[in-house]
Amino acid sequence: MADRTTPIHSGYSIINGSFSGTATTKLGCWMEYKVVSQSVENNTSTIRFYIFIANVAASGGYHIYCNNYDQTNRGSMTVKANGSTVYTRQKRGFATDLIPTASDYTTQYETPYGSAEDTKFLTVMTDNADTEAAGYGTCVIQHNTDGTGSVTLSWNADCSFANSLKLITGSATVTLPTIPRATTPSVGTLTMGSQSTITLSPASSSFMHTLRYQVGSASGTIVSKTSSTSVSWRPSVTLANQAPNSTTAVGTLYCDTYSGNTLIGTRSVSITLNVPESIVPSASIAMQDSNPSIAGQFHAYIQNKTKLSVSVNASGAYGSTIVSVTTTINGTAYTEASFTTEALSKSGTQSYTVVVKDSRNRTKTLTGSYEVMAYKSPTVNIASVFRCNSSGVLSHNGTYVSIRLRANISPLDSANDASITIQSKRKNAANYTTLRSISGVYAFNSTVVCGGSLSSQYAYDIRVEVSDYFETVYAYADITTADTIFSIRNNGLGMAIGKICEQDKFEVGWDAVFHEDVEFEGDVTFSSLTWLRDLIYPVGSIRMTVDPANATTFLGGTWELWGEGRVPVGVDANDRELCDPEMEGGAKTVTLTTANMPSHNHALSSGTATAAEAAAHTHQAAAGTYKVGSGSGSNYKYLTNDGTTGPATTGSGGAHTHTVTLSGSTGSKGSGTAHSNMQPYITCYFYKRVS
Repeated sequence: MADRTTPIHSGYSIINGSFSGTATTKLGCWMEYKVVSQSVENNTSTIRFYIFIANVAASGGYHIYCNNYDQTNRGSMTVKANGSTVYTRQKRGFATDLIPTASDYTTQYETPYGSAEDTKFLTVMTDNADTEAAGYGTCVIQHNTDGTGSVTLSWNADCSFANSLKLITGSATVTLPTIPRATTPSVGTLTMGSQSTITLSPASSSFMHTLRYQVGSASGTIVSKTSSTSVSWRPSVTLANQAPNSTTAVGTLYCDTYSGNTLIGTRSVSITLNVPESIVPSASIAMQDSNPSIAGQFHAYIQNKTKLSVSVNASGAYGSTIVSVTTTINGTAYTEASFTTEALSKSGTQSYTVVVKDSRNRTKTLTGSYEVMAYKSPTVNIASVFRCNSSGVLSHNGTYVSIRLRANISPLDSANDASITIQSKRKNAANYTTLRSISGVYAFNSTVVCGGSLSSQYAYDIRVEVSDYFETVYAYADITTADTIFSIRNNGLGMAIGKICEQDKFEVGWDAVFHEDVEFEGDVTFSSLTWLRDLIYPVGSIRMTVDPANATTFLGGTWELWGEGRVPVGVDANDRELCDPEMEGGAKTVTLTTANMPSHNHALSSGTATAAEAAAHTHQAAAGTYKVGSGSGSNYKYLTNDGTTGPATTGSGGAHTHTVTLSGSTGSKGSGTAHSNMQPYITCYFYKRVS
């Protein structure tokens, strides 16, 4: 049997069949088929087919009869598509003659089974190779839901040729052109809260679309059954709740495609939504004096006295959580949400910074300032003291005392307390008696005359007490008895030079100068260490020791711990941060910022590179003549140099360069933790004498 290569019907494809039994090269059987239409809406293809059983020889033709010369039995033909019968025909044998007349086959029939052809079953061929279809028809094939489809076309028939029964069969599976079905949406960069455009390219202009989204647990409909091919969408910022730990949320965009009310199919694409940079954690700060009494007295913060009670209220945005809170205030960084500072060491306008970080690694920074009133401890100094009369005139036998006094108290906007008290007591007495009180004076530099009851027979200790709201300081002096060259106690057991004798001892009331060595055979004792203490440790002095005992118990005066956890630095009048005593600064630990680090770079560990687009250009083929040839075993055509079998080459396009733009990021290094700022140290106690 000979295969047919050229279809009778232009544009059709051929499936060759076969004969059972003895075959001949003069015979052929084949199907011609073509997809004549497709329904996008119904997702179907319509196929038209023709069955031919024919003599394909140029001469010596044969006649083909039905069913082995049997004029009474019926022959049959069946065509199936995917196993379902789409065409069948049963015909009786020829009614009068086994040999059809010329009129039976001279006309080409596309529909050979009209009333005039009722006696025919199969095509009758002469030696001129003309053909008529033995069977024909159409079938409708349903495609898969995604628009793909295939069909297995098969046929069988029985006939007789040259007294031999022939069973004719053919079969082939054909892949059908895919029918565009559900529309796939296209969308660019999406940012929550910002307008974006979804583009649709439907297979049919009659299609309508419903657009839906799913992001985490959130879902919604963007538009329902729209015929528009461009849909605007502003994703809600509430979708950020679906990405509490990231700056992007991943979801799915669904497109339901409808033909009328019929759902054709659904396509989806993955989408990434950016959380807007404006979505950051929120923070607020509240601060107040930790001591309500100070706040009530001054309605202000006081240097070295006020400790701030600070509370930072921070919350995440749209699902994020707070991972860190850092407040820098009074030169110290605090990582707690609520804390109490050390005493405020600087006066004037002071700043604070609050940095809140959330689980998206987004930060919120608060900055602000607060005012601190300058404060210094009260000071007092006795420039001179002597006995006098009521007018303040020097008198060795006077019962009054003249005191040249300097005292200073920080006014704190006149809200500070201020009192100066002059007191006296006889030597070795336990308690002082007030001679004079002065109040409401913040800067005092004058002479005070007071007393009247200071007997010239006795020596007295003089104490000046200066107090404000916070502190009390003291200054000490003494006055002797009335001056006399020589005095003997009444009991004869005491003698004095330069004063009246008050004890059963030898007393000297005048300054003494020894021009030769002085030798003591017994112990030297001091009835009072006040003068020695005041000489070595005047008020304001710092005593350094490893003994935790407070010196008040053995040196007198008032001492307090000073400089805990800090290193002393000398006053520098030219440095605003060091220009006054007891200014505080620095930090135990330091977290470096970008500005603190040396200038440096990092190698690009990953990223993408994009070459700049070259301008349009051409290449000149090499000199010579050319012909069109085809490659061996290929349908591809190409230019070849004349007389050769290989492809031609073009001339060089010339040396050139491309500019490459790099994008990407370097790997992250470092933890950002604070490091120690401490110098090598050894600890001890610092005590400051305050009175």
